[in-house]
Amino acid sequence: MRLNLDKSHWKRVAFGDVVRNVNETVRDLEAAGIDRVIATEHMDPGELKISRWGSTEDGTTFTRRVKPGQTLFGKRRAYQRKVAYAEFDAICSGDIYTFEADETQLRGDLLPFLVQSDGFFEHALGTSAGSLSPRTNWRELKGFELDLPPLDEQRRIADLLWAVERAANAQVERRVALSGARQAWLDRQIARFVASRTVDFAETWARSPESGYSSAPVGEVTGRYVLSLSALGPEGYRPGNLKNVPDSERSRAAVLRRGDLLVSRANTVDAVGRVGIYSEHRDDVSFPDTMMRLSLRDDVAPEFAAAVIGSTHGRAHMRRSAAGSATSMVKINRTSLGRLPFPVVAVGEQKMLLERLSVLNRGIVTVDSEVQRLSNLKAALLADVLGGN
Repeated sequence: MRLNLDKSHWKRVAFGDVVRNVNETVRDLEAAGIDRVIATEHMDPGELKISRWGSTEDGTTFTRRVKPGQTLFGKRRAYQRKVAYAEFDAICSGDIYTFEADETQLRGDLLPFLVQSDGFFEHALGTSAGSLSPRTNWRELKGFELDLPPLDEQRRIADLLWAVERAANAQVERRVALSGARQAWLDRQIARFVASRTVDFAETWARSPESGYSSAPVGEVTGRYVLSLSALGPEGYRPGNLKNVPDSERSRAAVLRRGDLLVSRANTVDAVGRVGIYSEHRDDVSFPDTMMRLSLRDDVAPEFAAAVIGSTHGRAHMRRSAAGSATSMVKINRTSLGRLPFPVVAVGEQKMLLERLSVLNRGIVTVDSEVQRLSNLKAALLADVLGGN
């Protein structure tokens, strides 16, 4: 989508000439009526809405004030693209800038989209310093130049962008509701099966789970790939989460076939034991040594096993079984996985559950597609507004 904008009358400005970096501190939070805390982890990449926050009652060392209408920008690791639009009073981390527009030149409701633009992020990344935790600074950011339309045209552009943003937020909320409904329904069905009869999960295996292989990823395209940890998400396999690896006999020995059942054996506490079924039509992808590939008896559908492992019943077992002191990476093994109490369910009942589950899954996929469409539309509009003449 293009807006066919006439930029001949737009004014070239420096970011720091139309935006203030506000650094107001608050010492007495109770007197200021502030009870919310915003850290960088409360800002989601690509989302302007702040949906979660901390509480001042839990204690905090943050003092920078946030006011409604300000645009927040995560200056540490700018490549994460964390930008938010404040809708409530709070205090925030020192790793967050609080920007305010000079309303005589720039509308405050357009500012967050300017900060989200590719040009601004490229400038922020290019001016970041530090190896482990690079940060950009205001001295460099204020020099970013852009072409600014008149205020009345800014209003029309901002109204359009916010309409797209609100539509996307509505779809995200719908997605959360659908996902919650899916999980609740699945948990009820699995709990009913578990209450009837279970065996150790290992009794359903056709053979012992296989280990994958991971060599060090490389920057260039090699024609061979390995799954990243993020390929197994909360709701199953997620295509496209690949890393380039050198071609070798060991990586080829771990090549995936469509329909393979995978379980994460090493991950964070919340993600260890995640499960998914490889669904891509390609034979150049291997699974890593942080995952196991399972082969089941003919009377247990891989999709049913994935549903059991992904249920609250299965997730609770994985968390209890995870070993390791580091919260960043814990592990399960074949033995602990094999002890999962697995419901004994007739093939016909498995099929019925999976058919109903697929209806819920299709609804989620439809919403995901709409979220992506709106994201692409927003990116195209931003490129049109800030992409040059």
